[in-house]
Amino acid sequence: MKIETMNTGFYFTNSYIISNDKNECVIVDPGLGYKKAADYIKSKYKPLAILITHAHMDHIDGITYFTDLPIYLYNKEKEVFDDSELNLYEMIDRSSPYHTSDLDIRLVSNDEIINISDFKFRVIYTPGHTIGSCCYLIGDDLFTGDTLFHMSCGRCDFPTGDMRMMEESLNKLMNLFGDDVKCYPGHEDLTTIGFERIHNPFIR
Repeated sequence: MKIETMNTGFYFTNSYIISNDKNECVIVDPGLGYKKAADYIKSKYKPLAILITHAHMDHIDGITYFTDLPIYLYNKEKEVFDDSELNLYEMIDRSSPYHTSDLDIRLVSNDEIINISDFKFRVIYTPGHTIGSCCYLIGDDLFTGDTLFHMSCGRCDFPTGDMRMMEESLNKLMNLFGDDVKCYPGHEDLTTIGFERIHNPFIR
């Protein structure tokens, strides 16, 4: 398995391409300014699905290049996905370009296992940044979206955000996983559970 990072858009959002030796791939959080990344993916891989950690516009806008793919979204995040105020498209003077009813949306739940070809992802519910934020674990690699950052966490002052829930979610990750688990956040640098356990000021 290989993981590639695509950093796109004016919010410098990290999207991830997870591929296997059959040149199949799963995309995590395709965001704003995604055309070049989408062209690269389509030229090199057979994309199978998209995983969304949360439905803010800088994590979902690139879906427009892959509207035929199944899209995995936490069940509590459906309202955020569909509402231009909640998903922050209004903040950039746009309306949502699509609705869950227009796409092949697969709603997931906490601790659910998603099997896509030979990829196996575990869903971890981590509200706080939004009401339906989640993380995806494959092997020892954890895709944390805007829940856990390097020495920080996602902001909680957007609609449906909640700092108390964020603190609970961060502690949940610390309790669930060992120090060697690698964390792939929605913004900024890669990190590990072990590093964040010691150095992250939002974790108690």
